Amino acid sequence: MYDEQSLQGIGSKIKLLRTLRQVNQQQLAKQLGISQTHMSNIEAGRVSVNLRLLMRVANLFECKLDDIISGSFSIEEEVESSAEPEENYSAEEVRLLLKVLQISKNSVQL
Repeated sequence: MYDEQSLQGIGSKIKLLRTLRQVNQQQLAKQLGISQTHMSNIEAGRVSVNLRLLMRVANLFECKLDDIISGSFSIEEEVESSAEPEENYSAEEVRLLLKVLQISKNSVQL
């Protein structure tokens, strides 16, 4: 079931999805019709997110609301679907993978 901890991790899950899709905060904020500062506060868990905004996030990332609320999406599936099948990774890809790992680690600790 859902509890307060589910709400606390929403910002981290949005940040993880954003990072996996290689979208920066400013771009996502613009697509959602909010300021970059508000987007930063959402990702940091400093503000609550209303249902309307969650629906827009889910639609932009083509996922279910439950994926954002409960974090039921698979990180492996997201990485596989966004990565090209190459054996060697560029410096940018390595940086992105490390960032994804750090975000997912922080999300699990919540």
